[in-house]
Amino acid sequence: MHMTSQHEPKASPRVRLIMIACLVPLIAVTFAGLFVLWPSSPDTELPGGGPTTNAAEGTTDTKVTVTAVDASDCETGETDPMVRADCTKYTVEDDGQEGSLYVTPDAVKAGVDVGDTLKVLDFTQSPDRTEMGTDYVFIDFDRNVPMLALVIIYAIVVLLVAGLRGLRALIGLGFAGAVLFVFMLPAMLDGRPPVLVAMVSASLIMVIALYLAHGISTRTSTALFGTVLGIVITGILGAWMTSWANLGIAYSEDGYLLVDTTDLGMTDIIVCAILITGLGVLNDVTITQASAVWELAAAAPEMKPGQLFARAMRIGRDHIASTVYTITFAYVGSALMTLIIVSAHDQPLLDTFTLGDMSVEVVSILVCSIGLVIAIPLTTGLGVLVVRSGLRPPRQPAASMTSPAPAEPGPEAAGNAAAERVGSAESRFAAERTDPAGEPPPMTRRESRERDRDR
Repeated sequence: MHMTSQHEPKASPRVRLIMIACLVPLIAVTFAGLFVLWPSSPDTELPGGGPTTNAAEGTTDTKVTVTAVDASDCETGETDPMVRADCTKYTVEDDGQEGSLYVTPDAVKAGVDVGDTLKVLDFTQSPDRTEMGTDYVFIDFDRNVPMLALVIIYAIVVLLVAGLRGLRALIGLGFAGAVLFVFMLPAMLDGRPPVLVAMVSASLIMVIALYLAHGISTRTSTALFGTVLGIVITGILGAWMTSWANLGIAYSEDGYLLVDTTDLGMTDIIVCAILITGLGVLNDVTITQASAVWELAAAAPEMKPGQLFARAMRIGRDHIASTVYTITFAYVGSALMTLIIVSAHDQPLLDTFTLGDMSVEVVSILVCSIGLVIAIPLTTGLGVLVVRSGLRPPRQPAASMTSPAPAEPGPEAAGNAAAERVGSAESRFAAERTDPAGEPPPMTRRESRERDRDR
């Protein structure tokens, strides 16, 4: 393995050989697992279809544009969304053909205006058109344009700030998404062991994404090994805690659907979710710690291993605190509606966080945080061992070791040096007594008497 920079410390050949000997089996096992666990059946269709499909005969999903909104049948000042959904008439256009639209009360409250593009169910060719009493039924707003614009802005910001490394990171992110949607999720639906599928997916994402974003080096390999150790610890702890806390119950509609229509168990799904969540966090902290060790070693090659570890861990402790906050607040933001509803109930706080979906999220946060905290000293210690293996104490210059000591001056030389110092002092005094034009200054009265006496 080569280093990404010519100026950063290099591991010793023996250590690099050991790292390669550990890395090759990891990659081999990962690709072997990918081959064995690859889904054999086509995409699995769950009963009931997706959010843009309907079981009614002859219905299809399409996009329409709102051309008119008529609320004349609503009473003045009416604000109830349920009532306004029944009394407001919406007209939409689909490929030049106009039709009526039913909008759900929640969408009425959000606001549907002329010019909005909507995703709808098309009942114009369905036998149930007469029973429905409308041509189209609202599904959701069309957000393709704003979402695509946000993705483009995100990519531009990353490229402007991170440059080529940011481009490689974006490519790695795309690869990770492909692994999840092409391999991991279909394999789980196909009945493959979910935890093994998640481990293989996490390993494949780590190997490709890390080396793609940060280059092939002993530094990146150190971060990779630290991430692997962290993932193993997180997976073991997650499986144990999920079983001990009896979290294998479906609390949501999506959970009921998966448990009732597939061979997946909630315990396996929760462990997989913990592994994927931990992967992103661990990848962040391990590469940061490896970089911290390398930069500290480059700045102070004479630093002892204990000092290097202690200084790198100061950075790691700051990262632990900030990342734990990140995990917690990310969950609070995503589950804000649930937390608002829970806070409105008059029940003890302990019961709130140990019931239903809330208990699953709390376990996920704590397990990922434990894996993160343990991975930081492991990665730091491994980095210190690797980087110190290639460092040597700085050598003293040869001239300072072989040049003889200066000889003591003899009496004659000392006298000559004293005469030179006196002459130099007289010259400086004469220079100070001379004005800029070169004329000597006028003599004082004392100097005149001394001159006459000498004569």
